[in-house]
Amino acid sequence: MKDNGSTKYDLLIERLCETFGALYQGVTIDKNWLCERFGIAERTAYRDLARLAHVLDEVSNGRFKLTANLLPSLHTGHLAEFASFAGVAHLFPHHDGQSLRKRMNNADNIAIHGASSRENQQYGDLMNSLDNSITSRTEVTCFYREKNRRLQPYRLINHYGLWYLAAVEQGCLKSFELARIAEFATTQTTFELEADVVEELETTPGIRFGKRTEVTLHVSAHAATFVTRRPLFPAQRLLKEHKDGSITIATAISDQDTLFRWLRYWLPDIRILGPATLSAAFTQDLQARCEPAIREQLQDA
Repeated sequence: MKDNGSTKYDLLIERLCETFGALYQGVTIDKNWLCERFGIAERTAYRDLARLAHVLDEVSNGRFKLTANLLPSLHTGHLAEFASFAGVAHLFPHHDGQSLRKRMNNADNIAIHGASSRENQQYGDLMNSLDNSITSRTEVTCFYREKNRRLQPYRLINHYGLWYLAAVEQGCLKSFELARIAEFATTQTTFELEADVVEELETTPGIRFGKRTEVTLHVSAHAATFVTRRPLFPAQRLLKEHKDGSITIATAISDQDTLFRWLRYWLPDIRILGPATLSAAFTQDLQARCEPAIREQLQDA
């Protein structure tokens, strides 16, 4: 039988090996991580950190990663970083690197049907040039929608599988689809980032920028299930649940045409409660679209 000293020594070896394994996979540790992972006291956690000090780099106060020269060129931590970067980490209940790797090992058990995308290989050079211009904050020129443009590039955005450039043109933040950009060229003119532009990019979902209008919508009980399980509208908020199962929600839009397309798709289950001017505009737009088709149908009857 092993004595207590030998048992403690074995536990120490196992703990340090597991800790080093986590570090090797890109995990950041601190005393709290050690205490929660192994059920040890803070004093023991500090001793473990001291034992590993020669292979650790401090990344912030009391938090450590494996020193850069010992990290592998590719580890599961990078997998988690890429999942977050690509916007798919939320698909999984746990999206740390090891959990994602486990899912990939059982890939035959899982099917993911997400937004499709066109083949983007042809835009590689353009994206590289834009990436450099965004980093160096230099203006670019191009021909887009039959106009010559001079733009201040801020960000590349992938929206439902299509790549767009978010850039300022003549003081206004706009989106430009990469597939439509022609005669692209870089310049030597630099620009300063505008704080309000950066804030709008951080707070705006999608690629529609500009002044936003608060809209209130009534959603039928039938559609409420679909609308609440995955938000369909920008900055969607639930305002009220009604006894019949219907709901009232609010959204903020900068482009009414996008809202109208969604409303036409969901007719008659979703309707505008306010503002009244927007409700009237939707009614007028719907009539203008329907009347020609109705006339043609009557003529063919």
